[in-house]
Amino acid sequence: MSEKNETSRYIVTTALMGFGHLRAAHNIASFGHATVARVDREPYVGLVDRIVWDGAQNTHTHASREVDGKNKLLYNWFEGIMKIPEGDSPPSMTASRFVRTLGKLGVGRKFFNSLDRRSPTLVHTFYLPAMLSFYRKYPGRNFLLLCDTDFHRVWVPVDPKAGNLNYMVPVSKSADRLISYGVQPDKIHITGFPLPAAYTGEKDKSALVTAFDARRSRLRRDSNVPLTLMFPFSGAGAYFNLLAELVTSIAGSIKEGSLRLIVFCGDNERAFAGAKDLFNSYNIEDSEYTEIIFGKDIFSSFDRFNEALKSTDLIITKPSELVFYAALGMPMIFLPPIGSHEARNREYLIENGCAVDLPDVSQFPGWLGENRKNEKLLNLAEEGYRSLPRKGVSEIHELVTASK
Repeated sequence: MSEKNETSRYIVTTALMGFGHLRAAHNIASFGHATVARVDREPYVGLVDRIVWDGAQNTHTHASREVDGKNKLLYNWFEGIMKIPEGDSPPSMTASRFVRTLGKLGVGRKFFNSLDRRSPTLVHTFYLPAMLSFYRKYPGRNFLLLCDTDFHRVWVPVDPKAGNLNYMVPVSKSADRLISYGVQPDKIHITGFPLPAAYTGEKDKSALVTAFDARRSRLRRDSNVPLTLMFPFSGAGAYFNLLAELVTSIAGSIKEGSLRLIVFCGDNERAFAGAKDLFNSYNIEDSEYTEIIFGKDIFSSFDRFNEALKSTDLIITKPSELVFYAALGMPMIFLPPIGSHEARNREYLIENGCAVDLPDVSQFPGWLGENRKNEKLLNLAEEGYRSLPRKGVSEIHELVTASK
């Protein structure tokens, strides 16, 4: 358990299943001076826990990476069992029942035994510890944050009316999905997604406004500062092939100083090594116009990511939880979604006029120049800044620290 503050009023549980759940946990804990517990790691995992977490993380990682290749058997299987129901189709209960069985097998026992007898408030950013706390009838206050606009039935217990689990959701559509899964409306709170507080205007809007005004100037070409692109890898390190194609396309612009590229790798050593080799192959590894963010401490790398947002103008990403960062006033350029939840995230941002899909990468420099000239990218940035919610982190903190 990583102590942020000895007087922390709640514990944020999280696990590696992509970076999204960890990123959300970090932003919440940083704002609320809360404790973060990585329940997928020592000292909270026994033998059964380790088998479960290793199996789940390996499946997620390899399924996600298959999107780069021709053989997608694992990806198709994983997507099949985690697919969000369409229309009035009933959701599959298989995964929810399986999670209930894990609770009966004792998964999570070591973590719950470590908790203070005063039963601190728990804030979960991944479904498994939340479901386990539900089935253990955890006596403390219990909250689960949804990190996507839509999600599979596994995020809800088999009988959601039988316990005290409260939900925090990023958008109203997420609340509708929970209700369709049987969650009582009074257990659902629309909070928004927890963005880094330094840029959300929670206490002081100056950083947010200053960063946005500078970005708007660069997108308008009113500034001599080069445009900065960020390519954040997922926890699985998917889409390395597209990063390689992008670097091939823009290496000349990087060398002449008209574009800058930041690659975020988190604590993924495979992605870090690949990005370094890629930059070396184009002789841009020591350029002032390239940067790789990597750290063995994932939360420290998130701090560096949050700092890099100040100078970032475009984010090239699959539509993960990063879709909510469009509220900071930066256009999103989407890689193809991985999973039905990311397809729904993409729809959310496209419909709100804050994102576009990545064009043919070989044509990217020309596309970029044209869309700066016609102010398409500027319009995307302004729409996100103007219309999307960004006070999720304070909404969540106020909710979980409020009196019952």
